[in-house]
Amino acid sequence: MPVATPPQTDWVKSVLFDRGYLARIRGEAIKVYLMMIESCGGEPDRSVTISLRQLMARTGLSCPTVIDSLTQLEALGLVVSTTRERGKVKTYYVSDPPPGDPA
Repeated sequence: MPVATPPQTDWVKSVLFDRGYLARIRGEAIKVYLMMIESCGGEPDRSVTISLRQLMARTGLSCPTVIDSLTQLEALGLVVSTTRERGKVKTYYVSDPPPGDPA
């Protein structure tokens, strides 16, 4: 008979609800964040390489809205841009933010 494994903590639930980040994410940025989480397989501390055009297509958002959303997510520490070349495909690091009061 197989041994039951204990349920894993739901990382997304922990970040958004337990740590209070959902209340701090404004407007359409939640769509961008959820797409980034999906792109990294729902696991923290992973990198995702994706173009602005792909972000726009997958979220249905305009270019300025996606850029504003990424800026907001970076300010919260939820994603970190690891490449800075304008017009190039960017790599983002999806972090596991600390518990407590994110500023």
